[in-house]
Amino acid sequence: MKTLFQAIYARYQATALSDSLTDLYFAQAPPKTVFPYGVFSLISDVADWTFTEDFEDCLIQFSLFSSVMSDQTEICTAFELLKAAFDKFDLVVADYRIVSLERGIANLIKQEDVWHYAVTYRIYLEKIGD
Repeated sequence: MKTLFQAIYARYQATALSDSLTDLYFAQAPPKTVFPYGVFSLISDVADWTFTEDFEDCLIQFSLFSSVMSDQTEICTAFELLKAAFDKFDLVVADYRIVSLERGIANLIKQEDVWHYAVTYRIYLEKIGD
């Protein structure tokens, strides 16, 4: 799945989302990371197959964080940029073809003095070559 993670980060860097966040981290941000920032994680990866093809059915969660508590403008802007970057986009993943990339559940939560937007994407990949 390393190639999927690389493709996600490359897509982030190629979009306006990278101008909105200080960075996008895998799994967790380092201590004292400057807001706003994002984190993405693999929630699940289920193998699927037919008689001739192999697939991966992945759930990826993006977590966007903002410390601007006066209103939700910064966090909501980041969410809109995330949607523009990833909704139904054909990621370039080595050795795979993207079958679908669909946004699922999204939750905006206030945790202490931080906004946290948790957004789930389902990515269905078909293995190519061998």
